[in-house]
Amino acid sequence: MRYPDGDGRTAKQRAQREQVRFEAAELFAQGVAPPQVARRVRVSRKSAYAWHAR
Repeated sequence: MRYPDGDGRTAKQRAQREQVRFEAAELFAQGVAPPQVARRVRVSRKSAYAWHAR
């Protein structure tokens, strides 16, 4: 099911998720591998690999 706005998350939840992505981006810039980033920011490895690919 597709949600028209923010995948069913509130604005606050979307902002929190964006902050996690920014933190992950900083770790990627430092050369940290996706599995370690996933552990540090507490997301799935799949999400970490997807963010790293982007």
